[in-house]
Amino acid sequence: MRTVFFLLSSLLFFPEYGKANAGDQQTEYSFRVESPVPYQIIQRGNDNHAWVKVELSSPKKELAGTQLGYRLRIKEQWAEWNKLDGEWNKQRFTSKIKVPAGGWHTLQVRAFTNSENISQPVPFGVGEIFVVVGQSNSANHGEVKQETRTGLVSAFDYENGKWQLAKDPQPGAGGKGGSIMPLLGDALVKQFKVPVGIVAYGQGGTSVREWLPKGSQFPNPPTKVRRVRQINENQWESLGMIYPGFVERMKVFGPKGFRTVIWHQGESDANQKDPSRTLAGPIYEKCLTELIEKSRSDLGWEVPWFVAQVSYHVPGDESDPNIRNAQANLWKKGVALEGPDTDQLKGNLRERNGQGVHFSGEGLHAHAQAWAEKIIPWLEKKSRQPKYKFSFGAIADCQYCDAPDGGDRKYSASKEKLRQCVEHFNQEDLSFVIHLGDFIDRNFSSFDQLLPIYDSLDAPGYHVLGNHDFEVADRYKNQVPTKLGMPSKYYDFVIKDWRFVCLDGNDLSFIAYPKDSEGYRKSEKYYRENKIRSPQWNGGMGQKQMEWLRGVLQRAESAKEKVMLFCHFPVYPADPHNLWNAKEVMKLLEEFSCVKAYVNGHNHKGKYGIKSGIHYLTCKGMVDTDQSAYSIIRFFPEHLKIEGYGRESNRTLRFD
Repeated sequence: MRTVFFLLSSLLFFPEYGKANAGDQQTEYSFRVESPVPYQIIQRGNDNHAWVKVELSSPKKELAGTQLGYRLRIKEQWAEWNKLDGEWNKQRFTSKIKVPAGGWHTLQVRAFTNSENISQPVPFGVGEIFVVVGQSNSANHGEVKQETRTGLVSAFDYENGKWQLAKDPQPGAGGKGGSIMPLLGDALVKQFKVPVGIVAYGQGGTSVREWLPKGSQFPNPPTKVRRVRQINENQWESLGMIYPGFVERMKVFGPKGFRTVIWHQGESDANQKDPSRTLAGPIYEKCLTELIEKSRSDLGWEVPWFVAQVSYHVPGDESDPNIRNAQANLWKKGVALEGPDTDQLKGNLRERNGQGVHFSGEGLHAHAQAWAEKIIPWLEKKSRQPKYKFSFGAIADCQYCDAPDGGDRKYSASKEKLRQCVEHFNQEDLSFVIHLGDFIDRNFSSFDQLLPIYDSLDAPGYHVLGNHDFEVADRYKNQVPTKLGMPSKYYDFVIKDWRFVCLDGNDLSFIAYPKDSEGYRKSEKYYRENKIRSPQWNGGMGQKQMEWLRGVLQRAESAKEKVMLFCHFPVYPADPHNLWNAKEVMKLLEEFSCVKAYVNGHNHKGKYGIKSGIHYLTCKGMVDTDQSAYSIIRFFPEHLKIEGYGRESNRTLRFD
């Protein structure tokens, strides 16, 4: 579903502004479609659609603000013109449209000025994208060059920012010969009836050690040492020469913007002439595990990896049990998915009449088929998964301020992390987004830095109040809810058969009120008389809000609605961050069977517990570390599925 970073690439296709065919007449067009680019593939989602980013540029200032329309040709039939909603930023326009899987679709955009301006048609597809990496047999070293026969397999040229029909050699991968990629793509096209995108980055002759991030250490060098260095008598480390290019190619697509990584490597780590350079099975397993986990961490989502069983060196030296067992262990441990056993592809399936390690023309077909036999059942199973009813995005503790970092807290970096998060959310079909408090860390002016980003959400954006949201001058404290666009300090809303309740954990607080105010004195009295031991930087819910909450839950119970509550402060499990009156709140919730979940922030480390059938989830803070943290929560009839991004975890929460 991701199209970011491709935008300038269409300059390569349309170097001049010119004419486009609009029905029977040639008309001048004064703008250009920058996204999607020709033959681009956008990853389809679970609903068999994708949100496609449409971006235009124009050299004419007078077009800014002009109403635009678009039409799609799907299955050779042009649809009617539709209004294209979006925003002009000077001479650039950005929008998005929801498009069903398939291809090639054709997009055309028009504007109405003094005359009708129509863009050049752009072919693109919505389907499946695969990242293919490893060593030479994942690249362009086969004996016979291949090309797509279906005409629906496209290759991503990262260096030039464009897509092209898959024809060997594939852009991005080493070698100048043939590959499995057009053949594998064709097999998947025939099975799933959608176009397939290939992102190739295989590097010939490489050890798994050379793929590791810079600074990763191991006890011995590979045969080729130009991408590693010795740091002491017994240790070597990666120079990280391959890893950045690998990760950057995947980052282009954003979270879940491609289907899986296909890893075919192992030959260079098996059967080497110098035993001191041969990689032991446990070390291979450790290195590949590190590579997989580090890439997932850097990308911010649990990227599926297929790992082949491969150790073929030369005829007569065709199988290394150490490397093969290491690869199989990754399957058994759930680190990777099971790829094909390509050591079995021997004889005439190898180059030079069976004398080489690379595949012959016949061997490329067999290799592609072996991969298809592993990928197709997995992808079919995923497509049969139950469909969710709706979903929302959750963020906790963005906590931005323009200040030096403190410990793990990267205050100023939160602005960019939020921007990236919003870009991802805008590619999803979300019913709403909730920020779980501590939108800022301090200073009322910080809101002005963040709110334009948050307000660019396509879905409705909600807030609950955090303690740090009130770390502002006293004269601004009562303005915070209004600044955040909240209808009130606590409120509720309904989506389908779910009621969402937003609580104010600063109802009683030493921070939310000026010291000379009635609210502060009331909070101070409550804290003293109830002998609260929870820290003063937490807060509590007042009696009036508790009565309101009871009424909301009673109505939800009568309407047979399920209830999820949002608050900044946790109430369970026991923790120093919990609400002052956490036990009282929990007791009230447990009176109602409609209550299914309570979701909060505040404790940046995150936490989870279940009590009396209610799920209590503390989301991890976005501000902490260099990673982001946010979630998409999807609603199924019998459970919730939490998709964590950055350092946030994946979870499935089931109802009784």
